[in-house]
Amino acid sequence: MTQEEKELLEQVRTRIQQLVLQDQRLKSRNASLQQQLQQRDERICNLESELKQVKVSYANLKIAKTMELTEEDTRAAHRRLTNLVRQVDECIALLKS
Repeated sequence: MTQEEKELLEQVRTRIQQLVLQDQRLKSRNASLQQQLQQRDERICNLESELKQVKVSYANLKIAKTMELTEEDTRAAHRRLTNLVRQVDECIALLKS
């Protein structure tokens, strides 16, 4: 084997070592990114579950508030109608006089 062939062989070996090291770094980076992705997916899943629970709680609260407001509104409307009836009765009484 000539000196030129030996140098070429050494360059090939060096390049292969570099590629092996680069491959190891990329595999490590890929594993790290996969782990981060899995953690994010779990976080998204947890947040979606929490969001569903909050939506249900909000819907229940809305229904409760609607019922609460309906009772108050009914009483207020009843008072207003009673006042209107009194005013109409007073007007009718004034017209009859």
